[in-house]
Amino acid sequence: MSSAHPTSNNENQTNPISSVSPVIINEQIKEKDKKIFEKWRKKLMYITGIGLTEQEKVEYKIELKKNYEEYQCERCEKWRDKLMERSPIVVFMLKSLKEAGCKIEKKHFKCLPCDNTRSGGFSPDHGILLCQNRFFSKSHAEDTMVHEMMHFYDHCRFKVDWNNCYHHACSEIRAASLSGDCRWTREIRRGFFNFTKQHQACVKRRAILSVQKNSQCSAPGVAERVVSEVFESCFNDTRPFDEIY
Repeated sequence: MSSAHPTSNNENQTNPISSVSPVIINEQIKEKDKKIFEKWRKKLMYITGIGLTEQEKVEYKIELKKNYEEYQCERCEKWRDKLMERSPIVVFMLKSLKEAGCKIEKKHFKCLPCDNTRSGGFSPDHGILLCQNRFFSKSHAEDTMVHEMMHFYDHCRFKVDWNNCYHHACSEIRAASLSGDCRWTREIRRGFFNFTKQHQACVKRRAILSVQKNSQCSAPGVAERVVSEVFESCFNDTRPFDEIY
């Protein structure tokens, strides 16, 4: 009786690497190198101004802008995702919003390019805007997310009327105070060096700037007046936190 010899597990199995033709690999490498060289060549021609027509220069600038915007968007979304998973204050705000009846997810945070007057925004209809081209660090993105989430919380918890200057002022005071937006290191970066009541001064100043952008509150002196009138009560209201973060 003949006996069967056991076959090795690896016998007759095709090596996925060796099965790829060396010719195909070489062609892929060549194509990749070609793209890198072409990108470098265009950049050099653009810098020196030699070899590109005016139309090609315009097209290259458009391509550069598009590539940079894609990079900024990817970075913004990466920071957003990591902060939603690992940042204690962002995770806390997500939990607080859920408890207030307004659960928010990644889809509620939109990374988009903005002008240089802001780093984020909140709209009851469209959610939270994260200005992908305005963040200088992940910490800045974190402060902005929390700032806008505070507006979301106020809108959900207290039914804010954003056309009411007093309502708007109160939410801006709370958001500036509780988000980390007015911590001392951020103020130094802006060029403000107050050592006495620095936090309160920052909160008041930034709240006024935000309220002034509201078309219902843009008349001269209105933003300053409403912020001053509600400042004490709104500054001392730290919900959902126990104290200023």
